[in-house]
Amino acid sequence: MTNFCNLCIDDFVFCFIKMEKGDQGKEDSRDRISELTDEILFIILSFLTLKEVANICFLSRRLKILWPHIVALNFDASNTLGELRRNGRLRKKKRTWYINWVNHVLESHKGSTLNEFRVCFDLDWTCRHDIDSWFCFAISKRVRKLELDFEEVAEETWPPGLRSYSLTKSCFNFIRAPQGLSCIGLLDSLCLRFVKVSGEVLEHFLLHCPLLEKLVVEWSKNLVTLNVASSSPLRLRYLEIRSCLALQNLEISAPNLQSFLYYGQKVALHIENASLLTDVLIGGNLDDEPAFAFCPLSGYLCQLKTLTLEMSAYNMTFPNFPELTNLRHLAVSAYGGYDDDLLVLTSLIDASPSLNKLSLELNIWRSSTYNHAHNTSNVSGKPIPSLKVVEVIGFRGFKIDVDFLAYLLEHGKVMEKITINCCHPSWAGQILEFETIKERERARKHALQLKSKSPSTTEFVVI
Repeated sequence: MTNFCNLCIDDFVFCFIKMEKGDQGKEDSRDRISELTDEILFIILSFLTLKEVANICFLSRRLKILWPHIVALNFDASNTLGELRRNGRLRKKKRTWYINWVNHVLESHKGSTLNEFRVCFDLDWTCRHDIDSWFCFAISKRVRKLELDFEEVAEETWPPGLRSYSLTKSCFNFIRAPQGLSCIGLLDSLCLRFVKVSGEVLEHFLLHCPLLEKLVVEWSKNLVTLNVASSSPLRLRYLEIRSCLALQNLEISAPNLQSFLYYGQKVALHIENASLLTDVLIGGNLDDEPAFAFCPLSGYLCQLKTLTLEMSAYNMTFPNFPELTNLRHLAVSAYGGYDDDLLVLTSLIDASPSLNKLSLELNIWRSSTYNHAHNTSNVSGKPIPSLKVVEVIGFRGFKIDVDFLAYLLEHGKVMEKITINCCHPSWAGQILEFETIKERERARKHALQLKSKSPSTTEFVVI
């Protein structure tokens, strides 16, 4: 059974076709797959997407009978979304195809419960009648993991989500009615991306879903205030709020919360009763100052093990940090010009005596159009006692990254490995233009110059 779970779909099909042949390669008239128990077949089906299930049903009559009872409905259409990104004119045709596909599967489904229901496609408010029916279907099946992701990949307007689907009043009324209330009690994960949803709706889920451990809300234009709390202790372990541009107030009281991710503009943030919090992401857009979040988090910084920052280099200013005693991994995704300064990060590194790993992702422009919000006069030059691993993606060989890496090489006392990837994050996986290749080669040259200054005991890798 374990072997089946580790197979990709092509290997899976090949394996069972081979099972239906004898030792000499002759056809075996028996349906060998149908000899497996329902339990094993359901486990196999649970590891496959719906497209993959459709592709293997020809192998066995039992599979054709069992698949309408599967408990995971993941309507993955990654390849089609890729087509839409390249050619937005296909949107209407592909939307019709996707909606018909989901509706057909739901009409055929015979199971009484669902472990997972996921729809992810370029859909908006014009598809609301179908989406409403999908939402109510999933809830009525006592779904455990519910994900609605309607990013309009073929839309070029800013900000995104102007035409997003809005969770309708009829859907809200359904989950407030006795039948809906009895069905949402098993929900343990709720992810809403490009879905307009109010704080009232989210707080209803928090109040009536005692098993809810994960909540993700992204690009919701209707979210203004959110109180993540409950009269009974929340089981919530993971909370992610991203790019909710209307959000003004966020209050959190979650004794089991371990991961908190916030990306967006400055809000009134209040955090209490979060004694298990160990993983935090704070980020903001180019003109935002995400450092506002550090004051509400000040009582929990000493217990963090992972801290991720996504922000602009020009406004990367920090308060005086208490010692981050337990911080092991610092990840920074920075936007900036070649003459901006990352040495401001040294104050954070100095406050992290147990820091073991530093990950840096750089999106560097040719020049900064902003006045610097800081200077290097406050760089302490203290030894960095525990840092062993440094990973950099997007190294360009400009002042912003060369100065910072030179500082780490000079003051890092136990550095074991430095990996520098000269590929800009936005180039990853793409065929590079000639000019882009030349820029990458220039960056590699600067990286190799840094390598010559590194200790002989440090493994220095340039990609």
